[in-house]
Amino acid sequence: MPISGPVVHQQLMDTYNRLQQQYESDRSILAAAKTRHEELDSGRSETLLALAEYYLPELTVDSLRETWVEVRPRISEILRRQETEVKRFTTRLDEANREHHTLDDTLVHINRDLDEAIDRQESLSHDVEKKLLENKNFVELSDRAAMAEAALERAEANLLEIEQDAARKLPAYDNSKLFKYLHDLGFGTDAYTKKGFARRMDRMLAKYIGFNQAKQGYDFLRKTPEQMRQIIAEDRGALDTVMKELEKCRDEVSQELGLTAQVNSVADMMKRRDQTINRLNEVLFQIDTEQKNVASASDTRGPYYREAITIFREMLAQIGTPDLKRRAKSTIDLTDDQIVARLEGVEGQISQLEEAARQRRDELTSRQRLIGELGQVIQQYRSAGFDSGRSQFVGSFDVVTEVQQAMSQGSMGSLWQSIRSAQRWGPSAMEQLGRVAAHPMTQVLINAMAHAAGGALEAHARRAGQRRRRKNQDDGSSWGPWDSSRW
Repeated sequence: MPISGPVVHQQLMDTYNRLQQQYESDRSILAAAKTRHEELDSGRSETLLALAEYYLPELTVDSLRETWVEVRPRISEILRRQETEVKRFTTRLDEANREHHTLDDTLVHINRDLDEAIDRQESLSHDVEKKLLENKNFVELSDRAAMAEAALERAEANLLEIEQDAARKLPAYDNSKLFKYLHDLGFGTDAYTKKGFARRMDRMLAKYIGFNQAKQGYDFLRKTPEQMRQIIAEDRGALDTVMKELEKCRDEVSQELGLTAQVNSVADMMKRRDQTINRLNEVLFQIDTEQKNVASASDTRGPYYREAITIFREMLAQIGTPDLKRRAKSTIDLTDDQIVARLEGVEGQISQLEEAARQRRDELTSRQRLIGELGQVIQQYRSAGFDSGRSQFVGSFDVVTEVQQAMSQGSMGSLWQSIRSAQRWGPSAMEQLGRVAAHPMTQVLINAMAHAAGGALEAHARRAGQRRRRKNQDDGSSWGPWDSSRW
């Protein structure tokens, strides 16, 4: 059984939101690891302080403590700035996520209302067509338009044949020196002025090459296409006049039955849908940006970490670990050996924690990228109109499984292709696709004309309506405030 476009759309949004929640949960775990790292760093600092107090007997305790006081405020200031920026980015991310959920809900309601409005528009279109068919004047005008279109098509075909014939034959006339000689003199016309012997020779030449008959063919090839184009232009003008009368009938009935207002309403709803989708795309981009900002600001090995560690290294530059270990071995007292051993143990734990955190950060970065790609697929899905009630998917299509497979492959590159391959349009899809090229008011007129003309003239009536539509498009004209390139 087919799956509707809104259902797949909801599944995509639910999967996107679920991945976002999972991402936030994993990020919290990474934050906990950061706290543990801070605890180990604190223990390491305390160990170094104890070791420094032991190894620096020539320095007074007051002097040593003064050194720590100078360093600690600088690191504390960096941490405060980091926490403030993380909070600021997180607040903006939360606001963007709330707006995202609101816009998702809004889009679902708009799609539902738009489907209902289009159904209402189709119903009114049928009513308008039915009433137009009951109008004798409209039926007569439709017959006239169909017959005019048939005649115009024949004339255009004849013109094309004549033009092709002229293109093939005229070069032979133009390349004939004898024919061009007599033609340029105006032989056989009032423009010819030669007398006596020259006139007799030109007559003999004309008779020899059959000039008079050739000139008739030449003039026919030269003048007939232009004459036919003038006639066709007049016929097109006459057809336009009939079509304007037909459009007037359609507009009056459409206004009376409410189709005009309904078309305007559908156009407004489509505009609102486009605005909502555009805003959704902006919010998704903002979410992606703020997620990167949060990840960068809270990264324990990011800019703030590098700034703090620089200060920390400056503090420890005078007491390197190898020197501490070597000096510990050179003393009789075991206290310093124990402190150094404790320091090494803490540094080992820090190294393991940092390696685990690095792997988790890499995983989160990859997941964040995949979530961003999924957001782009959802944007494509909406832009293609697949979230409409008229959009359907084959019953075997499981978009959640497709997303999971894409996640396992590390790329969403094939997801959109899978969605497109499984998508189908519903029962009214052909009518809807037709409206992409034809405004609904134009479609009403073409259908009514075709049914009114009927029989052998039906196809000509349709083509007459389509010719009128193309002319209006080429002229840049419109039929009213509902005219839009979306149709």
